[in-house]
Amino acid sequence: MIETMHPSDKRMHQWLRTFTVGQQDIGYFPMAIFKAVGPTTVRWALNSSQTGARTLEIGVTLAFAGGRPQVTINGWTGPAPPAPSQPNSRGVTRGTWRGNNTLYTVKIPSGVLKSNEVNVMTINVISGSSGDGYLSPNVVIDAVRLY
Repeated sequence: MIETMHPSDKRMHQWLRTFTVGQQDIGYFPMAIFKAVGPTTVRWALNSSQTGARTLEIGVTLAFAGGRPQVTINGWTGPAPPAPSQPNSRGVTRGTWRGNNTLYTVKIPSGVLKSNEVNVMTINVISGSSGDGYLSPNVVIDAVRLY
């Protein structure tokens, strides 16, 4: 398959900046998050048996310019992961999404996740580099898992 679309291509539906679990189709979750375009916010509800200390995993297939995800959940900010070992290539803006797969794991302490209310997680791209729009540091998301 030859990729023919750019993330800014108007033929694609717009990736949502805020994704609410159970309300939008998974296809609206952004394939990539760009530092200069803005973070992705995920909203979801839990019951009391689902709270407590948990683990969050974010699978990234490709990153550009040292981009890596850092999360804030309900006001608590997870640690800043080290810069990834990725090809120094714009990747997703050239039509590819495969690189050196990286799994980021965040240990969420007890008391952060709330039951019977909306939990809010922001996924930011952090990097020591900068750029404009779709040429800014970014990550290509493969999976987000909370367990």
